[in-house]
Amino acid sequence: MLRTISSGFILIGLFGLLSCSEKTDQSESKNYQSWEHYRATKTAAQFSGLEQINKENVHLLEPAWTYHTGDAKERTPMECNPMIIGKVMYVSSPQLDLIALDAEKGTELWRFDPEKYGQSGGVNRGFFHYRAGDHVRIFMAVGYYLFAVDAQTGELVPDFAEQGKLDLRKNLGVDPETLSISMSTPGIVFEDLIILGSATGEGYDASPGHIRAYNAKTGAFEWVFYTIPKEGELGHDTWKWQDGENYGGANNWGGMSLDEELGWVYVSTGSPAYDFYGGNRLGENLFGNSILALDAKTGERKWHYQAVTHDIWDYDLACAATLVNIPSGNGMVKALVQPTKMGELIILNRLTGEPLMAMEERNVPPSYVPGEVAHPTQKFDQGITVTRQGLDSTMLTDISKEANIYVKEEFKKYRNKGLYTPPSLEGTLTFPATRGGMIWGGASYDPDNHMLYVNANEIPMILQVRNIAEKVGQEGEPSKHPGRSTYLSNCSNCHGAELQGLDDAFPSLRGLKDRHTRETLTKIITHGNGLMPAFQGFEENKLKALIDFLLEEKPTSDPIHEIKEEKGPSERYVLQGFRIFTDEEGFPGSKPPWGTLNAIDLKTKTIKWKVPLGEYPKLKERGVPATGTQNFGGCVATAGGLVFMGGTPDEMFRAFDVATGEILWEYKLPFGGYAVPAVYEVSGKQYVVIAAGGANRLGTPAGDAYVAFALPEM
Repeated sequence: MLRTISSGFILIGLFGLLSCSEKTDQSESKNYQSWEHYRATKTAAQFSGLEQINKENVHLLEPAWTYHTGDAKERTPMECNPMIIGKVMYVSSPQLDLIALDAEKGTELWRFDPEKYGQSGGVNRGFFHYRAGDHVRIFMAVGYYLFAVDAQTGELVPDFAEQGKLDLRKNLGVDPETLSISMSTPGIVFEDLIILGSATGEGYDASPGHIRAYNAKTGAFEWVFYTIPKEGELGHDTWKWQDGENYGGANNWGGMSLDEELGWVYVSTGSPAYDFYGGNRLGENLFGNSILALDAKTGERKWHYQAVTHDIWDYDLACAATLVNIPSGNGMVKALVQPTKMGELIILNRLTGEPLMAMEERNVPPSYVPGEVAHPTQKFDQGITVTRQGLDSTMLTDISKEANIYVKEEFKKYRNKGLYTPPSLEGTLTFPATRGGMIWGGASYDPDNHMLYVNANEIPMILQVRNIAEKVGQEGEPSKHPGRSTYLSNCSNCHGAELQGLDDAFPSLRGLKDRHTRETLTKIITHGNGLMPAFQGFEENKLKALIDFLLEEKPTSDPIHEIKEEKGPSERYVLQGFRIFTDEEGFPGSKPPWGTLNAIDLKTKTIKWKVPLGEYPKLKERGVPATGTQNFGGCVATAGGLVFMGGTPDEMFRAFDVATGEILWEYKLPFGGYAVPAVYEVSGKQYVVIAAGGANRLGTPAGDAYVAFALPEM
């Protein structure tokens, strides 16, 4: 469904002869004409220099083609940012098939199915490629394999690694058979090296998130940087080590950026695991939640900047930093901008790691959870603050009198002492929370005007933890089931301590015995399903006990009492599921806006404009002004004076005016577009394409469409 927002522009605009601004010989836009990399460039610019589609003609934009992958299932997401090389577009399907399309017509050229190699499930956000002469190989991770696929034929490249497959569990200093690991976001190529991050899981059994490099031609291991430092390395003394404890996470799961001239790769890391309790990993926990500058050839650390110390809020740095040039009185400053879940855009000198804006360390509240020692200070004002931070009584919802009254009473129940109030037994309000601020969609950078565009969330959440051994049930006795500990340590973040799930985001696991057999449940756990990653590192007795627990069966392990408790801290605490702080109807409990699109002037380091992003039809019908919605995906600015953005549960794809934030065009997608769009040109015609896969975390139906838009033929 097309809705024209602006009309009546003169026809000459259709041919791109009018543009949003005059271009000069010094324009950088000419270097941003293709979309051959994840987020457009290795610098994570997420910008297009094409301007055939512009403010004067965008109201005429219409679908040029739609391609359906044909393999959507319930809750399967599609978050892929397409990659276009020449006239071929590479996309992934809900079941993570890698598909080559004719970028002009949307017809399928070939299809690679990783399930033939025992790998399926999880999330894919894009690809990276290596070019050797006329030969191009596409790299895509599914499960614990990184596949190298011939770009022309769709066949595995036999001379790479093990017949075209690289085992991501290796070279981490841990027994590979015990690890569950994958990659949701692409790595990056520097010369003849591929540099890889990983998705490690977030439970107590998480894999370590070390950064590795391999030979792009052969798959031979080249170097590793230990994000959880080894003895004798810088940062090792920032962890209080416990014998027998597992140390995981501190991984790069949101992608990297690269300064090819300098030869440095910039790596943004997430929290150490477990995400919401650190009694087993006391200390500052370098290099978790850090921006790292590494020599791309050797892995040598050049500098680091830790944004959150001893993270117990899941405040991952969830996307690659965008490399920018910022005008100053002494010329251009080579910098980077790191979006954060805390709602800040951290701005650093990318040569030194020094902040370019005043930052201060402030005292923050202590933790009262047994065994936990929250770090006494955290960094504030690390850059440009895009969202509100910390929820107080003046910031509660005002969409109706009834909602305000309800939320005010709920507000009193929880601990709330500001942004870095630790998770608690009674429940802590956190704002913004683990869903941002800014997350994996990243920022878009216009190099001509030094403007940055970014979408953000302002959704309050409740962080409530409980002891794994806490008494449960009517009898007040702790569960003796050996699978319960494994469930709480690895699954309860998403599905809840009582298997209750979270609304439409994560399904309830209650009553699984009526929906699944032991065989189907085993496959889901070990191979993944939709947003759920594969857990392939469980020991056999742990897996059996977990399935027994989920199916409400007596343990089949023989005998159950011989399953030994893992060594580690005397107590472990887990989150009682992701819980949004809402009003009685389920709308966020904070005052709108709940989701925004923002324009930031990097020259002045100020927000130029902020507009609500998305709307709830139910509230619109009541006459409530636009509230914005929770959003997933990212925006793309263009030299045509537009910002394209999907990402909202109203399933709209929109074009905004870069100067004002006004909506100039919008289109109802067949399914939610929770992805980063791509902008490209084929045969002199400009296209904008977005994955419309729905089934993200916002309760919309699952889909399987890629929709490409272009101006009509005249």
